[in-house]
Amino acid sequence: MSLPLNSPESSSISRRTLLKVFGIGAIAGVTGYSRFTKPKPTIFQPDTLNLPRTLNTSKSVVVIGGGLAGLACAYELSQRGFTVTLLEKSPQLGGKIASWQIEAVGETFMMEHGFHGFFPQYYNLNSIVAELGINDHFQSLNFYAVLYRGDQYKPEVFRPSNSAFPWNIIDLAIASPNRFQWGINLTKIKHLQVFQAITGFQREKNYRRFDQISVADWVAAEFPQGLYDLYFLPFAKSSLNAPDVMSVGELMQFFHFYFFGNPEGLAFNGTKDDMGTSLVKPIAKSIQKHQGHILLTQQLAKSWLKMEKFTA
Repeated sequence: MSLPLNSPESSSISRRTLLKVFGIGAIAGVTGYSRFTKPKPTIFQPDTLNLPRTLNTSKSVVVIGGGLAGLACAYELSQRGFTVTLLEKSPQLGGKIASWQIEAVGETFMMEHGFHGFFPQYYNLNSIVAELGINDHFQSLNFYAVLYRGDQYKPEVFRPSNSAFPWNIIDLAIASPNRFQWGINLTKIKHLQVFQAITGFQREKNYRRFDQISVADWVAAEFPQGLYDLYFLPFAKSSLNAPDVMSVGELMQFFHFYFFGNPEGLAFNGTKDDMGTSLVKPIAKSIQKHQGHILLTQQLAKSWLKMEKFTA
């Protein structure tokens, strides 16, 4: 329920408090976006090179490494008529998204490296999934929570948002149970400069200015502590970088891509089954269907022994 501006309750709110509470809204005004425009993310179109989709003559290619990037490369080449040989040193394909069978406590089940979520803006992966007809192997996570040690902060619950910057930040502020602990104070020029640097991200300019500063040093000097604790630190760690090593330039690019510059950045798609079953195997089967060859550790060893005998 809103209060009239001349009510006793509203008169007790100071100008400084208003600047703190509505700091995000002020930043939105500075950036010059219209509340009603809500621009959509730009999707880069395929190259317009005048090249044939498929080969006119037979060609062979070797792809080394069977992680997701190697699988995708081998898949795309096989679709275009190349005879592909995919080499992987591990006993299974997939790299970080590999799955393998184990036996424990009298049961057999699939093991993985850990949770994997795919952002909706992974457009190249999404196109492969659509071409393979395996969209039903994935499901959207309607929400997920980030929990914090101690009782200083309440859990943050993140939900997919279709609002473009800066309204995705405003939506986040409205939904956050910790919004009064973000520590933003626009009466501090340093805080305003921080948001100008992040929200007006320019890669070359930002890297020249911030690549020599660690995240830990930057936060100690001029960053709103609550905002760092609640969002930047957890998501920076998800990139497997320590804050005393990761540069501010890297962190700003990370957040620009995954959140500030993309309204889909807080959404996740997960697989319904293990990654091997849901994603790796369908790609591998398609490669083999197009006369591709996949050689894993044991097969590579056998091929090497045969080659040694032949050369001897």
